[in-house]
Amino acid sequence: MTYKKKYQEDKSFHLGIKRLIALAFVPVLDVIKAFDLITDDFDDDADDFLGYVEKTWIGEPKKRGTGRKKPLFTIEL
Repeated sequence: MTYKKKYQEDKSFHLGIKRLIALAFVPVLDVIKAFDLITDDFDDDADDFLGYVEKTWIGEPKKRGTGRKKPLFTIEL
């Protein structure tokens, strides 16, 4: 199923996307924690999409150590 169709037909997925959009209104220091909480509610079939969002807007977790890589766009944006 495409993400467009899933967004139109799956209420849980639809709500999850709305929550991701709402991250724009979360204080900068709380965005990563909120993102992690929101993504826990998605099914595994959304992993590719969530990976894109994480890489682009949040920053991927570093493979070694703690912290995250720099995202394509800063959270402050």
